[in-house]
Amino acid sequence: MTQITTPPPIPMPEDLEYWTADEVAECLPYQSTLGREAGDVLYSKLWGFLAEAANAGTATPLGGDGTDGTVEHPCGRQNLENTDKARHWWARLDPAEQRAIAQAYRSEFGGEA
Repeated sequence: MTQITTPPPIPMPEDLEYWTADEVAECLPYQSTLGREAGDVLYSKLWGFLAEAANAGTATPLGGDGTDGTVEHPCGRQNLENTDKARHWWARLDPAEQRAIAQAYRSEFGGEA
């Protein structure tokens, strides 16, 4: 009997934990690794994570003057409990998507590949 093994998950780059799903979708060049079709699927998946967090009321608040759900200070946007942050959705990506994001992050900001 042939056993199918799933590739192990790819570790998330450390500082990526502060990034929201939409920031990853819009700012990292992961499509160069995945290709257009798979990149478009990942793009939609990332925006879906943001929509889930927004619907649950746990998304990162926008910066602003502190009214209408915005926050005045950057620390309010860096709260790792906001569920649109990478540490909440990283495990929901398949290994190829994780690898593409990790490589894109390292190509932009350095670090080990």
